[in-house]
Amino acid sequence: MRAGTTLSVSYIGRLGRGLLARRDAMAFNDVRDPKSGMDWYTAGTILEKQRQLDVDTSQIASIPFFDNLFPANLVTLMNNDPNIQAGFPSNWTPTQVFYGLESRGGGGHPTNPFAFFAGNDWTDAQAQVDIALFDAGLPTRFMQTQYGALSAWSTVGNSAYNALAASVRQRLRNLTLDLNYTYSHSLDDASGLQSAGGYSSAAFIVNPIRQRSWYGNSNFDIRHLVNASAVWQMPFGRGQALMNTSNRAVDAILGGWQLSGIYRWNTGLPALSPYDDARWATNWNVQANVTPLGPINTCPDRTGTPKLFGGSGCNIKAIYQGFRNAYPGETGPRNYLRLPGYMNVDLGLAKTLNMPWSEKQQLQLRWDVFNVANAQPFGQITTSRTGIGVARDPALRNLNAPTVWSNFTQIQGQPRVFQVGARYSF
Repeated sequence: MRAGTTLSVSYIGRLGRGLLARRDAMAFNDVRDPKSGMDWYTAGTILEKQRQLDVDTSQIASIPFFDNLFPANLVTLMNNDPNIQAGFPSNWTPTQVFYGLESRGGGGHPTNPFAFFAGNDWTDAQAQVDIALFDAGLPTRFMQTQYGALSAWSTVGNSAYNALAASVRQRLRNLTLDLNYTYSHSLDDASGLQSAGGYSSAAFIVNPIRQRSWYGNSNFDIRHLVNASAVWQMPFGRGQALMNTSNRAVDAILGGWQLSGIYRWNTGLPALSPYDDARWATNWNVQANVTPLGPINTCPDRTGTPKLFGGSGCNIKAIYQGFRNAYPGETGPRNYLRLPGYMNVDLGLAKTLNMPWSEKQQLQLRWDVFNVANAQPFGQITTSRTGIGVARDPALRNLNAPTVWSNFTQIQGQPRVFQVGARYSF
């Protein structure tokens, strides 16, 4: 390489274990039936799949998990409990009791007139059955009797970061150039800060029993990043290649000019994943993400009402119906959608004046422009239930996406800013 040029290529890796993360210390048990070997997540998923197919309760066959772990007269306990008063048909099996607590169908499909909860709200079904068992003096199966949920810090977090970084630096007499590129991938199961609290923060692991299912792209994962910077001392005036003069007045006008710039481009950050809008399949306090039934690609649009799914050729109704609600135990894929990428250019023009009474004293006048092109790529989308939540059985009920679904709510970075400044050195 030519003199003054430096090329560096490096690998950067980091592996984290035992990191601080929030989890539900009272998450409902994934209880296992010792006779059949079946656990709740498996049994509940069987029921959820039938519910999503709109199978009538009378057609639900008994599952050994429910027959072995719950009293045969569970329907009587539910009907006679003054805190529940279910009103279920007296011939329902324990399996049918669980199934009958959830609504199904809609639109042109038959509904469940006995339903307590909307769709795949299986943690509320677990809680309701446990209430009946507790009131009858029997041991509960899923809940700790004093808590529905309890978010707590634990040193259980995991992370991995791998990156290839390349830099080229060029040093000339009047010009300094830096060009950097990073190809990286950051993965974790909790991306929040230690100051995060509650259940909805990035630090929260939705299902601590299946923590690995929450492992995915970090909230701050950027796959490609390019930045470049340059400082050019313009070759005019005393001691320079052009218009070299000893005349102080001429040098004061022509000399001492500097142009600088910074360029940055990166691919988009992960967007909030669509989630069950008002049902709790896995965690009693936090909804699970919905699962796409096929490949889902974002199609951002800047016209009209800007949306993450709104560009030309983007069928927002088909995308909305292309998700299914979570099964018990599922948390859904995390951080698989991407926001638009980011690009920015900053420029600065400076003029340095040597003081006539001493060349050791200088006055520098600067004019800086941040975000020269006034580029404003859209950033986060609305996080409300109608903003990126998905309703019960969207395809079965032929639902349209809410009008505000996937709307952008803010831009990345800042609009164009001008700044002037002066610095006196002595």
